[in-house]
Amino acid sequence: MSIQEQFPFAAHTLLPNLSYPTLRNAIQHRAKEFDLPLAQDSKTEIQLKTAYGTYRFWQGDEAPIAEIGSSRSDWLYVLKESLQDIVHELSPEIAKAIHWSDAQESAGNRPPNFQFITIEDVTALAGGFLRVTALAEDLSHFTTDSIHFRLALPDPERQEPQWPYLSDSGQTIWPKGEAALHRPVYTVRDMDISTSRLTFDIFVHEGGRATAWAQNVTPGTRVGLTGPGGGGIPEVNQITMYADETGFPAVARILEALEPNASGHVVLQQTCSASAHYPMPTHPGVSIEYVQESDSDLGDLAIETMRNRPDQMIWLAAEKAAAQKLRAAFKTEGLNTKEHYIAAYWTRPAISNTQG
Repeated sequence: MSIQEQFPFAAHTLLPNLSYPTLRNAIQHRAKEFDLPLAQDSKTEIQLKTAYGTYRFWQGDEAPIAEIGSSRSDWLYVLKESLQDIVHELSPEIAKAIHWSDAQESAGNRPPNFQFITIEDVTALAGGFLRVTALAEDLSHFTTDSIHFRLALPDPERQEPQWPYLSDSGQTIWPKGEAALHRPVYTVRDMDISTSRLTFDIFVHEGGRATAWAQNVTPGTRVGLTGPGGGGIPEVNQITMYADETGFPAVARILEALEPNASGHVVLQQTCSASAHYPMPTHPGVSIEYVQESDSDLGDLAIETMRNRPDQMIWLAAEKAAAQKLRAAFKTEGLNTKEHYIAAYWTRPAISNTQG
């Protein structure tokens, strides 16, 4: 059965000047890295299944062909963007040449997962956080399966911001240079689908672009949003969670949504003592522990749980190095990360060796 027969939304593209063995190797690597199942893997065809839909690749008469299918149009778009990234790592020039079969249907339109939100209010929270309330255009796709999104913030000095659109080839054209948009990831702290009201929390840290934006934005300001995406509310009975301040809002959302009979432990890492006052919900079966950044490594703590408590789901949201360390440990132990959540919420800037 073809992808088009399996899914209501499907598209395909040629991948000229890219050999099938090279493409197959890249897909195998991605499947291994993210613990994604390969429905088929041979010298002539490979299929990769994801939460958003299915990829199918095979050798055509002139070049490899990529076909994707999904149950939703915005998820089909996510598959396209992910494939763009995969091919770009192999060859930026080939990535530029991608031309989707359904491109003419959407040329000039906004990306399917992009919408505008209008800021209603920004209030200070205990613990060094800001709570932002905004009105979205449509939150119907925001479910407990996907609780994250990206803001699309233009330079506040620009009088007429530029926004993304789909090209004649179906690729997303994002503003560049001085018009480039800052796109940080946040968690939906609360929402009301009936009114399209969205609430999210921002951890205040010096020098942060989103922090500066939230501290100065005025009600009525319109910015962009892409999503939803990322992980959702875990449907488990036992869980151990690790997060630094960037992950506090996600932990709070999950604690509120866990089943009453769930049990577990939460380790929250602080860079400042004030963050312990963030309004973190309580759960009768889940204990909360605060640790200092200088005294702990969330990756090491999570690895200890992985080895000693195999019955526990591990949920980690922290700096990139901690997430990479935990993923590597899972692979070393021959364990599958699919039943867990491991995410890098931010990346520590590289330390320069130059002086003066």
